[in-house]
Amino acid sequence: MGSSSQKPLYSTGSFTGYHPASPFQIGSGYLSAESSRRQPLCANKEGWGPLAPHRYDFTPCFMDVWVASVAAFGILGGAIAVWWLTRRKHKFVIAKDWHFWTKQALIIAIAISVVIQLVVQILTYRDVWAGDFRVWSSFLTIVSLGVIFTIQWLEHSRLRNPNGVVLFYWLLLLTAYSVKLRSLISQQIYHKSLTYFIAYCVGFGLSWMEFGLEWLVSKKTSTYHALEDDDECPVEYATVFSILTFSWMTPMMKRGYKKFLTEDDLWNLAKRDTTKATGGAFQKAWEYELDHKKSPSLWMAIFRAFSGPYFRGSLFKIASDTLAFIQPQLLRLLISWVDSYRSENPQPVIRGAAIALGMFAVSVGQTTALHQYFQRAFETGMRIKTSLTSAIYSKSLKLSNEGRAAKSTGDIVNYMAVDTQRLQDLTQYGQQLWSAPYQITLCMISLYQLVGLSMLAGVGAMIFMIPINGIIARMMKRLQKEQMKNKDSRTRLIAEIINNMKSIKLYAWGSAFMQKLNYIRNDRELKTLRKIGAGQAVANFTWSTTPFLVSCSTFTVFVLTKDTPLTTEIVFPALTLFNLLTFPLAILPMVITSIIEASVAVGRMTAFLAAEELQPDAVILKGPVDEDGEESLSVRDGTFSWDRHAGRNALEDINFTAAKGELSCIVGRVGAGKSSFLQAMLGDLWKVKGQVVVHGSTAYVAQQSWVMNASVKENILFGHKYDPIFYDKTVKACALLEDFAQLPDGDETEVGERGISLSGGQKARLTLARAVYARADIYLLDDCLSAVDQHVGRHLIENVLGPNGLLSGKTRILATNSIPVLMEANFICLLRDGKVIERGTYDQLMAMKGEISTLMKTVGSQDNSGESEGVASDSSTMIDIESAIDDHEKEEEREEAQEHLTQLQPIQPSSDARKRKARTDSLRRASAASFKGPRGKLRDEENGNVKSKQNKEFSEQGKVKWDVYSEYAKTSNLLAVAIYALMLLGGQTAQVGSNFWLKEWAEINGKEGRNPNVGKYIGVFFAFGIGGALLVFIQTLILWIFCSIEASRKLHERMALAIFRSPMSFFETTPAGRILNRFSSDIYRVDEVLARTFNMLFVNSARAIFTLVVISASTPAFVALIIPLSGVYYWVQRYYLRTSRELKRLDSVSRSPIYAHFQESLGGITTIRAYRQQARFAMENEWKASLLRSVSALLGFGSISDSCNRWLAVRLEFLGSIIILSAAGFAIVSVSSGSKLSASMVGLAMSYALQITQSLNWIVRQTVEVETNIVSVERVLEYARLPSEAPEVIPRHRPAVSWPAAGSVQFNNYSTRYREGLPLVLNNIDLDIKPHEKIGVVGRTGAGKSSLTLALFRIIEAAEGNISIDSLNTSTIGLLDLRRRLAIIPQDAALFEGTVRDNLDPGHVHDDTELWSVLEHARLKDHVASMNGGLEAKIHEGGSNLSQGQRQLVSLARALLTPSNILVLDEATAAVDVETDALLQTTLRSPLFSNRTIITIAHRINTIMDSDRIVVLEQGKVMEFDTPKNLLEMKEKSLFWKLAKEAGLDGSR
Repeated sequence: MGSSSQKPLYSTGSFTGYHPASPFQIGSGYLSAESSRRQPLCANKEGWGPLAPHRYDFTPCFMDVWVASVAAFGILGGAIAVWWLTRRKHKFVIAKDWHFWTKQALIIAIAISVVIQLVVQILTYRDVWAGDFRVWSSFLTIVSLGVIFTIQWLEHSRLRNPNGVVLFYWLLLLTAYSVKLRSLISQQIYHKSLTYFIAYCVGFGLSWMEFGLEWLVSKKTSTYHALEDDDECPVEYATVFSILTFSWMTPMMKRGYKKFLTEDDLWNLAKRDTTKATGGAFQKAWEYELDHKKSPSLWMAIFRAFSGPYFRGSLFKIASDTLAFIQPQLLRLLISWVDSYRSENPQPVIRGAAIALGMFAVSVGQTTALHQYFQRAFETGMRIKTSLTSAIYSKSLKLSNEGRAAKSTGDIVNYMAVDTQRLQDLTQYGQQLWSAPYQITLCMISLYQLVGLSMLAGVGAMIFMIPINGIIARMMKRLQKEQMKNKDSRTRLIAEIINNMKSIKLYAWGSAFMQKLNYIRNDRELKTLRKIGAGQAVANFTWSTTPFLVSCSTFTVFVLTKDTPLTTEIVFPALTLFNLLTFPLAILPMVITSIIEASVAVGRMTAFLAAEELQPDAVILKGPVDEDGEESLSVRDGTFSWDRHAGRNALEDINFTAAKGELSCIVGRVGAGKSSFLQAMLGDLWKVKGQVVVHGSTAYVAQQSWVMNASVKENILFGHKYDPIFYDKTVKACALLEDFAQLPDGDETEVGERGISLSGGQKARLTLARAVYARADIYLLDDCLSAVDQHVGRHLIENVLGPNGLLSGKTRILATNSIPVLMEANFICLLRDGKVIERGTYDQLMAMKGEISTLMKTVGSQDNSGESEGVASDSSTMIDIESAIDDHEKEEEREEAQEHLTQLQPIQPSSDARKRKARTDSLRRASAASFKGPRGKLRDEENGNVKSKQNKEFSEQGKVKWDVYSEYAKTSNLLAVAIYALMLLGGQTAQVGSNFWLKEWAEINGKEGRNPNVGKYIGVFFAFGIGGALLVFIQTLILWIFCSIEASRKLHERMALAIFRSPMSFFETTPAGRILNRFSSDIYRVDEVLARTFNMLFVNSARAIFTLVVISASTPAFVALIIPLSGVYYWVQRYYLRTSRELKRLDSVSRSPIYAHFQESLGGITTIRAYRQQARFAMENEWKASLLRSVSALLGFGSISDSCNRWLAVRLEFLGSIIILSAAGFAIVSVSSGSKLSASMVGLAMSYALQITQSLNWIVRQTVEVETNIVSVERVLEYARLPSEAPEVIPRHRPAVSWPAAGSVQFNNYSTRYREGLPLVLNNIDLDIKPHEKIGVVGRTGAGKSSLTLALFRIIEAAEGNISIDSLNTSTIGLLDLRRRLAIIPQDAALFEGTVRDNLDPGHVHDDTELWSVLEHARLKDHVASMNGGLEAKIHEGGSNLSQGQRQLVSLARALLTPSNILVLDEATAAVDVETDALLQTTLRSPLFSNRTIITIAHRINTIMDSDRIVVLEQGKVMEFDTPKNLLEMKEKSLFWKLAKEAGLDGSR
């Protein structure tokens, strides 16, 4: 066989086509023509071919079809390119350099060479040239060169990169020319016409040079482009080859390989991807929907805005799908080629080589097309996601109260995080809707060619499986929906727990909430997850059996119905086709699920985007008025409602006017509607009837101060330009100078999330300063005096609100219960139950002797009205104190500062704070600063030394440590993991076994020429298949139920416990968004993503190893290739891993700020609207989102990995193509050199080789997925190991059941600080409080009053000394024992979403009678009884359906429930009106409390005048401790007397 097999290789010419054969063997040459034409347009004897009879080659005429096609492409494509360049692109001035002239000269030279060829052709085909195709193809080539010349001329000044048509033209031309050159050599054309041959070769050589210059030598850029920033995304000017192979990503990969990436290394987004571009496109489409349709469709809007590139992607998809089905046809040809070597006349070797090269080319083409499609899909997904995110954000700024009530902050954040992601996922699968049926159809046609009608059996099996898959998909869908709800409720609960951690600790409710959380997590969420896991296993089983059943039934029917033997030529192409079939079949249910999920999401988002907005005509805006006394705000017959569907009005028949330069006060009891009144003027309430007219701009100060997570200065400027002179005035007037001196960085101090590092009073003054700085025309102030001390209140009235204050020329409307302000007011209006009861000036109302005058009398401030002058002059001197502060005072102030700075950060430069620097030109009116969101960076280089910054979120760098994996495996249960691994190997072995069995069967059939022993072969084949599928089923089940869910349960529990046990300082330095992120996205990954990725990784690794073994078994030479290939593979993978891992980490860190900013804006929505700053906040959100996008755009998540993944995939699949080429190549060499390699073995090896690309790709992809998702485990473990506070219970040291029976409290030489490394806030405190004593604690802001309560409850621990209660040292017992035995009414009442009962008694230990009785004492019984459901009535998130005062009363009721002899009141009545306050005071003085020790921390000194003794604190030290009577008698010497005098209570009554 050896010699005969060498003959064809030699006789047909080698690959170059050169061989020394005699001319008659060569056949009719390229330049020969006959006058008698046999075929149209071809005068050559060989005709149109396509294959020449004597050579393994194309005929001359057919050869030129290729060249002519390229020329036609150049002419048509070029014409479009010329039109596009002239119409669409601007011209830049660029000097024409050597590069340009060389290229143009080369084109002319190439054209000349073609002209010479043309002349030779015309001379040779004398009589017939006009009708010969070969002449016309040369002519077309010359025309096309002219077109290309034009494009290159135009692109020089219009494009930064070579035009795609040009590059492809040269590439295709060179390919066609190479094939033609081989043909010319094999015809020995140089003997016939050397001129033609030389001209051809010169043209060919010059074309290579031209191609090289055009593609590889970069052009000179215009000065305009040279100015473009270096962070521009390279895809904007990448060449078409770079785009197809994703080489534009290579610089980023290199950078990521060499160093850890940071935000600074990322490129900007391409212009078409910025939030501005995508958001604008979507907005336009959505508005069109709203205007033109009754029920607007979000689908249509998305389609209208983003469908273009998406459908261009589908062209690539068609190409890739079609190429995939060419592969089995080539395999069939290869097998028949191998088979021919067993017969007498084997096929020529070059045919085998051509088949192998064809397989390689198809594989590469398929890769390229597929990834272009993926990229398009991914980009569309990103665009949809960002445009929706920004639409949701701007919508949330416009929601009305009805809209807002139905959607909690958590829900809205969920739309942003989850629902938009659903739509992004859909873009990945969407095209499969038509592509999967298309693939199935192609597959069926190919199968029909192979096995005829037997394939219908396969179709039947498939159709049978579809409804089963459908049922499973539906079940999974239902479970997923349920799971979404569980997740929502868990996230909501966690958010509440984090936000109210202080109250939970003070009330010792940790275990009650932990139980609540565990119930949602373990009994609801994980239960559903287990069902999902089981469903997943069943789904996997059906998916893995489907292709097997299809092949089994097809082969069975074929064997039983046909006489033809089932040979290798049929089996392996059929197997390859069945493998191709698995993908569309597996994906269809996923597509359907994805569509259903997306439609649920679209439904939710449509409802949200179409939700009710603020009433556009609620307020009529007009220009500002000029004269004092002119009416600047009026309400006529106004009736307003919070929820117009509920039928209850908040305010009725309101008539109210306010004039420029006047101060109007709105007074009323808790819940009378004061805040509603102000918000009605802002347009936040639904106007049932009437008219509200506002002249000019508004500024608003909310009752609950809303502070942004930024510096104090940015909070005051609030988007206005910085005017240093007026800024200083504002700060002085709002009494913030002392605070600035105390804060660690003055007004540059970062205030932290929700202003966590400021005290209540500081926040109130800060928000007031923001309003003053805005220099608006109308000021709406909601009780901004209640949170500040009395003397500060005086100062504010004097310098801001009063007739001589900064705002004296403005319209001021103040809702208040502060009596001193009423005397300054021009107009007072009393509200009760949403109606105006009395109105008039102060004197008129006092004369009327109505409710207001009684109110005044009860407070008894008439006597000291005369004296208030003196006090006022006294307090106004406070403004100039700053100059006189000496060193001693500065020292004291620094200590005092620590009192509120619960937020001092470790002093380290941190890069997280953003400085949105406003421009510093001063203007008379506050004009908006231009938004300069730092472009794409979350960095601030100049300010590395700000001490108060929040800790930067820690993001691990580099490889995930192995102990994270081992920890995860341990929590997963090692035994289960081992069983899983065994099942996995078993499943793979069964699969390979079934294929080997088929090979044996096919060989026997081939030898026998019929199909013997059908039953035996089919039975074994069936057993292999079903056995393998069952093992897969068990493997999935074990993985989900015993490994993954077990691990995530333990991890979540550990993290939750650690959070509950963390000291308060952790919550003060960690933004809530960051903790939430761990509980939502990280836990989601541990729950659902990790197990899937691990499974995919292991399955694909096993598959790849088995494949390499099978190929090596058939052609041992392949083993030599494995080592270099693995080397390259490993190198590409490391390269990718590093970059991708860092990008994912950056992504998870940069998500937190977006959601945090979003939550923050939702919290301050009224304020943002009042200042009319929606646009600025939306811009800022876009800036943060676009930063996230530049990370995401490089990266993508979950199943949709993109550019970075595409970069990898294109390279790996190229390696896969090389494996296909080598497997085929080795087989060809082996067979043609006479080895006895059987066709069936080649078929088996090749059908495996064709699959390997996919496996290799998945392995790397999943390695990265595992690495990036295991980061979530790392992050969860990091929180699970947080340092905890003291133990809850110390078993050997438990206090007696009755403790504290007496209620005496001693502070023994007690000092404390907020955190390690901070100064002391309480310094050597010695106090001895007797049982049942009523103690008042007073002091200026920042004296350490609140720290005293925190110390008592051990929220902060002693630095030295101790506190003992009933002579028991509290530091020796557990925290739970301590906190349960003390009662407190904290400063800010924390309410949770749930029922009234949950809020009073989360542990459900008290019965109804107890609860009603405490509600009665707390003056809440009537209100709760009137609510729908009584004790079971719903309380909204944060208690938003109760007024501030009512919330305070709820915490009083809680204190009454705690059977403690010690009660601490921290500013407890700051938010309630004077009447309710008086009622409360009587309650607290009633017999109920007579035998309790009560410690009251007071702002209003009158509330503690009747205390037994008073503690006066100053800078953390006890200055005085005596009865009020004694202290007042000391007059000047006493600090208390000074405070009382400032408040007008110094005993002159």
